[in-house]
Formats: sequence, structure tokens, C-alpha cells
Amino acid sequence: MKKFVVVFFAAALAATQAFAAGTGAMDILKVPSGMKAQGMAGAYIAVADDVESLDINPAGLASVKGNEVMFVHDLYIDDIFYDSVYYANGSEGAGFSAVFKYMNTGSITSTLENDQGNYAGDGADISGMDFLASAGYGTNLGKLMYNDLTKNINIGAALAFTGEMIGPDYSNFAVSLNLGAIYTITIEDFDFMTNRGDTIWNKICVGIVMKNLGTSFGESGMTPMSFGAGAFTQWLNLFSSSNRLKLSADTEYGTGNGFNIRSGVDYMQIFGDYNISLRAGYNFNPEDRLASGIALGAGFGMKFGEMRLALDYIYSPYGELGTSNKIGLYFKF
Repeated sequence: MKKFVVVFFAAALAATQAFAAGTGAMDILKVPSGMKAQGMAGAYIAVADDVESLDINPAGLASVKGNEVMFVHDLYIDDIFYDSVYYANGSEGAGFSAVFKYMNTGSITSTLENDQGNYAGDGADISGMDFLASAGYGTNLGKLMYNDLTKNINIGAALAFTGEMIGPDYSNFAVSLNLGAIYTITIEDFDFMTNRGDTIWNKICVGIVMKNLGTSFGESGMTPMSFGAGAFTQWLNLFSSSNRLKLSADTEYGTGNGFNIRSGVDYMQIFGDYNISLRAGYNFNPEDRLASGIALGAGFGMKFGEMRLALDYIYSPYGELGTSNKIGLYFKF
């Protein structure tokens, strides 16, 4: 236990010292990931409790129960597409997850220059691609050292290997680490009174995360490191029965874009074996979101015995660059 704490804070110190290193390598690490998380504009540091935790806060993997699989197809801006495949498995306060992501930047016409550095016409069409492979683990701290405090704390770590290539002449690779923790205050147990229709203030969570602590193997330098903190709260049966409302807010400091604040809301209404979710969020850093911070999402879910299936959609406008339309298919079994 003592060894983990030393490593955790040593990484925090290293990240602080590196914040002056510049914007960082590996653009794929800056592209918004996940479905529910991005429907809430990324305000998910304390909310994380499923397979998406691997991207946002690996401590949330400790809340995974059973198997989770998610496929995401993102029609990103300017003809870029971004595909991801996630898997997670967990039980008894510990969980593991892995993801593979591929981003294709499409075809770009290169430009030529003469000996004086002036424009000399168009060259060949070239294409670019980025990829990411990551795995992470989260556990309840009480499994390592149990007391009244640690039983409410989840911790986690994730390691990522990323690469980017443009045409035949440029490639770069990097390795990076994410570390996170979530503290949960349960105000009312989830199973208590839920069938009575009474409104229940269910829980409060706070989380911290250090992301992309690493470096590239080329000349691009450090990965785009950031430190973030967030909080969320949840109500059940708000004004009517069989619903759930989550409100969240995050703040983050990154090497490339300074301070950033996000907020989000997630509302689910349950109809027996079916449910409908509505999500919205706002990112208050226009530089980070390219002049548009709005995110809107919706989802439809159903149960088949022990299996759960959900189809989600996210709409994110990016000003003059266009919009991102993201579709996700989620299974839990």
C-alpha cells in the first residue's frame, strides 16, 4: 500500500514539473472518447463506473460488474473517422479493461516548396492515421487496506501505447500512464425505498485523475499531460418513479490548453425492461473544443434476462469545422 502511494504522488510531481514542456505529442490522446462521458461534455471524472472509465478515470473500473463490451464509431470533423472497441470485466470491487482505437484522417493534398521556401504547387495526396492500445485496472482501496475511509475509495491505473503516421515519411510512437481515484459518499443505499417511488438523494462522488503522463519516442516530446478533479451527485425517482438524474462538474489543467471547466447532466427514465437516456453538457474552454462547447446525447437501452443492450448517440458541433456525430453500441452480460 505504501509503495502505491509513493508511486502515485511521484507521478503527480513529475507531471507538475513537465507542465511547461509544451502542447505534447499524440493528437489522438486529445480527441474526446467514450459515449456517456461525451454526452456530458466529458464531465465524467467522478461519474466513471463502467467500461468508459478506462479513458476518463481508471478508478471507475473497480465498479464494473460482469462483462462489458462497447463499439464506437465517430464521424469526426472534416471527413475524419474514429473507431473504438472496448472490453471490461469486473467483480467484487475490482475490474480490468482494454481498448483499441483507430483514427483515419483521410486524404490530404501536400504542398511543395522551392529552394527559397516559397510555394511551388501541389504535390501528391497523402493520408494519415493514429492508433491507441490501452489496458487498465481499478480496485477498491479497502481490498488492500480496509477501514471506514478506504472502503469508499476506488483507485486505478491505465497504460496506453499510441502511434501516429502521416504519409511515408513521418511516424511517431509514445507510451503514457493514467492514474485516478474516486471517493463515494452513499447518502441512501440504492436498494432502499427504490420501489416506493420516493425521491432519494442517492450519492455524492469526488474524483481526481492524472492523464497522459508519458513521452513520445520521437522528437515531439511529452504527451499532452493533464490533472483533473470532478464531482457528481445523483437522485433517484425524481418527482416520479423509476428514474435517475446525475449532475457533474469537472475542472482540468492541461499542458496544451490551460484550465478547463466542464459540466454535464444525465437523465434516465426506466420503463420495465426498457430505458431512455437524455444527456447534455458544456465545455467552457473554447480553445479545447474549437469554439463550441455544447454536447447533446441520447440513448435507448433494454434488458434480455441478464444481458443489457444500449444504443447511444452524441452530437457535438465544432463551429466552422463542422460537427461530430458519434454512435455507440454497448453490451453488458
